[in-house]
This record gives sequence, structure tokens and C-alpha cells, in this order.
Amino acid sequence: MKAKSLINCSAVYRAIPAIVITMLVCFGSALADDIKLDMEGTTATIPKGNTVTRKIYGIPAFSGSLKLKYKWHAVNIIPNTFNSLKVEVRKGSTVLSSKPSCYSTHSNKTPKCDITLNVTQAQAEASGNWTIVVTNNSNDEVIAFNIEKGSDVNPMVPNFKSVYTPNCPNTVNLDLEGAGTTTITKGSVVTRKVFGIGKSAGDLLLRGKWHAVNIVPNTFAPLKIELLKPNGSVAKTGTYYSFHSNQSPKLNFEYAISAADAALTGQWSLRITNNSNFEVIGFNITKESGEINPLVPFFTSTYKAKCP
Repeated sequence: MKAKSLINCSAVYRAIPAIVITMLVCFGSALADDIKLDMEGTTATIPKGNTVTRKIYGIPAFSGSLKLKYKWHAVNIIPNTFNSLKVEVRKGSTVLSSKPSCYSTHSNKTPKCDITLNVTQAQAEASGNWTIVVTNNSNDEVIAFNIEKGSDVNPMVPNFKSVYTPNCPNTVNLDLEGAGTTTITKGSVVTRKVFGIGKSAGDLLLRGKWHAVNIVPNTFAPLKIELLKPNGSVAKTGTYYSFHSNQSPKLNFEYAISAADAALTGQWSLRITNNSNFEVIGFNITKESGEINPLVPFFTSTYKAKCP
């Protein structure tokens, strides 16, 4: 059974004041802050005829948008002499972008070396460092090469920085193994796989509902619930009541999945023990379409990978 991603909401609110728009939060939207990037060392000097390689720091193992800008100065007695450089962006040994002859971001010449690169998840997770490989085939030495303005006092260089915007994963609705709901007879233990939890550190929200088989309406039977990691160890355990019960604690808890948890091989699962006096029917971690009890509110269980 496949996991179902929540749909991002988007709309244009032309009549709403800007201050209100900035406060709107669409459930499931994936918004990320730009990550400021740093270059190895302070600035780079590149003698004519030479190639220099510098590492880029700050790019996480998440797909996203890489925005690089560059500035440098030619060593020349004529002010504002702009020479071109060859600039490559690499991940490991793979060249992802190459400009054979381009100019500083503050130059009056084109093309500029600035790039916006869409990084796939495979590229982000590939082995090796992010690097810039710069070759100076011009007639002048280059000084103060950098991917941000930094402490450059030249007034012609605008204030700028290079950034990475990760694609934050959407919230995912989780599914329980089985075609529908689960029945748990009294005194029995049932284990069901949970589908939809990814291979990244993140936040798990687990909720559950069920019904006791009893002639007295709205009888609520507690169940022992164990959240099992992919290796079978217990991540969280407790005795809970259905999400729609008038008793507590309800099955409605959060669990922070660590990077170590996410790296485990196997499937997350629930082990459910019924120590009550009643058979339990209709167990699920979401309110499915076939649930007609009006006391059960709409709910889902979810997973959201952490955004850098």
C-alpha cells in the first residue's frame, strides 16, 4: 500500500492585507529558509594560467535549488578591468555546471558566472564534496575570489551571498497494513506494518481508533500499543484509548525519528495487545471512508521528514 502525500495548498488572496498573507499557513506546505553557503578559506587568489579548487560548505543531502554568485578583481593598473574565468561546479568528480568564460557579478560585461542549479536528490546524496573549480585563462592575476561580498570594500560590488534552498518534503499520510481495518480478539496480539515513513529523520504523529464489541453503546476498551522500529526494538509503548474515546490517554502521540532510526533496515510497525474484556474491531490509524460512527472525528497519522 502506497503512502499518500498531502496536497500543498495555494491561492492568491488579492484582497487580504499583506500582513495577513504572511501569517497564512497551509497544512502540508513545504517552506524552507535559504541556507547561506561558505567557501573554503577566506578569498582565493588565482594566478593567470592556474586552476584553483575550493570546497563549498552548507549544502545538505536534500534536493533543492543552488544559487551561486561570484566576484573577483583583476590585478591591473587600469581601474575596473574585468577579466573572465572558467568556473565549474562539481559534486565529487561529477561536473554539474560549467561556464567556460564568464564574468564577476559586479562586472559590466556578460555573461556573468552566476548560476541557479536544480539539484536532484540523487545528486545531493552522491558521494564527494561540493566544489568550485576555477581556471584563470586571462592575462591578469585574479584576487579576492569569493561566493559572497564578505568584507570587500569595493563600492561597485553589491551586497550578495550564495544560498541553497532545500526542497522540504511534504507531510505524508500513513497507512496500516491490511486492506481495511484490523480486528483484535481479547487476549490476542496483532502486529501490523505501518507504510509511509521515509528514510530520513523526521516527526511521526500516530493516532488510532477502534470499537469494543459490547451491547452497551460507547464502551471504550484500552489497548497496549507498541511502536516498533524497523529492527523490531520498541520505540514507544503505552496503554491507550481510542482517539474518539471520552477516556484518556488517547492514542495520539508524537515520536521524533532520529537519523539512526531512519537508517535501520526494515519496516516500522505496530504491535497491538488486547488485554481488555472485549473483542476490538475497526482498528485503524486513520478514519477510513467506511467508518460511519459519528463520534469518530476525521483524523490521520502522519510523517514529515525534517527540513535542514
